[in-house]
Amino acid sequence: MTEANDADQYGHVRLTVTEPDGQLITEVLPARALPGGLAELLGSPGLVMGAAAGDVLVLQASGFQVVRRGPNDCVQVYADPPLDDHAMAWLAKAFEAAGGYVEAPPQRQFAVVTVPSAAGREQVEAIMAEAGTQIPGLEWQFGTA
Repeated sequence: MTEANDADQYGHVRLTVTEPDGQLITEVLPARALPGGLAELLGSPGLVMGAAAGDVLVLQASGFQVVRRGPNDCVQVYADPPLDDHAMAWLAKAFEAAGGYVEAPPQRQFAVVTVPSAAGREQVEAIMAEAGTQIPGLEWQFGTA
């Protein structure tokens, strides 16, 4: 559940979520401020559910709401052990063919895929099924509904 959101003047939004165990997780995403207190996400979240790059959000103290879906879906990829160079290269190549791209923080415990919705969920599911045979400890989910 999203608890707090803050927009800053530097082109970011901060989304804080509460995990089922009560732990707070904050994710800072690049965004472009729009008139009327709206923000357009410029990156897809790796931890927060319900949004992808290109979505327009209204930020509220109690959460965020997508007021316009953008052209992308978000896929959140997790791995234990962390994703290695082979895994990142494999994912990047597979999603590049679908018009998407892959990002990950330095520790690579997760990666975020931004892929055009037009690619279709079936194509994403096929890529991730194959990824599961290539990458040890892989789990994934759509980050967008």
